[in-house]
Amino acid sequence: MSRKFLCAFFTALFLWSPAQTSGTGHDKKDRTLTVQGQGKAFAVPDIATLGIEVSQDGAELDPVLTLVRKDMTKIQDVVKNQGIADKDVQTQFFQVRPKYEQGRRNNPRRVGYVVSNRVSVKVRDLKKVGKVLTAVLNAGATNVDGPNFELDNRQSAEREALAAATQDAKAKAEAVAEAAGVSLGEIMAINPQNINWPVSPRPFFARGMALSAAADVQEPIAAGEQTLTAEVSITYAIR
Repeated sequence: MSRKFLCAFFTALFLWSPAQTSGTGHDKKDRTLTVQGQGKAFAVPDIATLGIEVSQDGAELDPVLTLVRKDMTKIQDVVKNQGIADKDVQTQFFQVRPKYEQGRRNNPRRVGYVVSNRVSVKVRDLKKVGKVLTAVLNAGATNVDGPNFELDNRQSAEREALAAATQDAKAKAEAVAEAAGVSLGEIMAINPQNINWPVSPRPFFARGMALSAAADVQEPIAAGEQTLTAEVSITYAIR
């Protein structure tokens, strides 16, 4: 055989290969189906948080500081008398700011000071929430924010919602695959996404709304039930 013939033969052999005749096999391997699943879980709150504030103003700073200190000390004492542990009472802020009024020619002039002290109180016995509210209002609280109901341990409810979302995604994938005439393969990716807790309304109680009756009167409070939602994204191979 001539050298030219051998070169032409091996060139043709190189250009033809099984990979070049396989056609669509590679395309089928890369086909996937991605679905989103939603799940819910229901939980009964077991703690309530109150934001309790004392705010006073006056012409001189020292008397206002003394008044706020006296009221907040009294509030913390009545909170402890309701069985609230020290670890569940935390200062959120302490603020001193000047108080201004419009003077002549609209020029502001300082006429005194405003002092505010705010604490967060966590009530673990929900039966005591109404009694704690009434007690702190009668003790001198000027603002009360709450109660904000929540779970002390959220993990169990969150896992329940994620499991429900995963089952929902699986059911959706099976329905889509059956309708499309394909089969589900292995899971290529699974991604837990949003876990959404409800935002509790935060009622506002002013000192003027406090009862002047005896301390054994309490505000009616109900914790109810909370619904949280979760989302999961799953990608399946299809064949």
